[in-house]
Amino acid sequence: MGGHSSKKGFTEWDLIEFSNMTDVPLTTVEQIYKEFQHITGTNNKMDKKQFRHLYKQMYISAQSRTNTAPFIKDHDLDKMSDHVFEIYDSDGSGKLTFEEFAELYLMLNHYSGKTSNGVTYREKFNYLLDQYDITPGYITREHGQQVFHRLNQYNRLSNLNTNKQISNPTTWEHHWNKLDDGTGRVSKDKLIDYVTESNEYKHHFHPTPT
Repeated sequence: MGGHSSKKGFTEWDLIEFSNMTDVPLTTVEQIYKEFQHITGTNNKMDKKQFRHLYKQMYISAQSRTNTAPFIKDHDLDKMSDHVFEIYDSDGSGKLTFEEFAELYLMLNHYSGKTSNGVTYREKFNYLLDQYDITPGYITREHGQQVFHRLNQYNRLSNLNTNKQISNPTTWEHHWNKLDDGTGRVSKDKLIDYVTESNEYKHHFHPTPT
C-alpha cells in the first residue's frame, strides 16, 4: 500500500503481528517466504502460478489453525487467487512482489469485519499503513494517493466476488481534499476514521448484518 521508495522489505515487517492477524502460524509465514526467495532469487517477483500456490498454502494453513475445514474448493480457490492477481497486476507485467502478496492476503482474508481470532479489518488496515509509513503518525499526499488506489482495487475485487456492477470510483483527489488542511499531510488516525466511515469503503470494515 505504498510507493517503491517507502516500502519495507517483508523481513522488516512485524511478522509476529502478521501471523496474529492472518491466523497463519509464524513458522508457516517464514517457510512460505523462504520458499518464495528460493523460487525467485533476487528478483522478488512472482508470476500467477506461484501466487496461486502461495495463496493456497496460506489459506489452508489458516483454516487448519482454527480447526475449520476449508469451505472453498481447490478449483474455486484457484479462480479467486487468479482474480486477485489480475486486478493487482495493474501494470500488466504478470508479476507481483512478496510484499504485495502479503498485503493482499492480509486485506482480503476472506471476511469483512473480524477474523476468527477477533482482529478487525481496521486493525489490519492500520498495520499495513505502519509498514509503508515513512512519516510515522502521518500520511503524505503521495502515500494517500497510493492508499486510495489500493482501496479502489479492493472494491473492484469485492464487486467481482459478489457479482455487483462495478461503478467508477470517486477520484483519490476528491477524498484527499476532504482530509488535507493545507499542510499536504493528514494524521493516520484521521485517515483511518475517514476511510472506515466513507460510503465507498466502509463495507470492508463493518460486516453486513445477516
